[in-house]
Amino acid sequence: MDVQRALNTSHTRMKLVAFVHFILIVLALEGAWLPSAYLFYNTLFVIALFWAIHCRESTDAVQISAVINAASFMFDLIGIIFHFPAHGIFSAVCAILNLVLRPFSTLILQRELSDRGGSFDFTGSGNRVGEGGMAYEDIDAPHLQTPSRA
Repeated sequence: MDVQRALNTSHTRMKLVAFVHFILIVLALEGAWLPSAYLFYNTLFVIALFWAIHCRESTDAVQISAVINAASFMFDLIGIIFHFPAHGIFSAVCAILNLVLRPFSTLILQRELSDRGGSFDFTGSGNRVGEGGMAYEDIDAPHLQTPSRA
């Protein structure tokens, strides 16, 4: 199997991001020094990643994963700074490595979002029914034919 071609598929990239973050989160939680919020937001992040992997056409799943990942960068930074352990350095190294990889995984998620046709537009103007020049069609209203002039 060609590894380069496999890594260029969006589905494989999403699985790789989920796998790497899952392993690093588990290893970081081996030490008891991290706050319980670390487990909470990382669980939400992994669930959102699994949702994005499962729903291959959904832009919402990838967008939510990317937003949680970006917010988790700040939460990780605060947690590591304020709760750095005196012992259990291995879990601290895994937490720091997870923190370092977050911007790269956010870029991968942004690329996946653009591949799926979405964007980081939070104004509510994306992917709604009736957009793209199509008017709303009321299927309950009787269809009236206009007489043609001959």
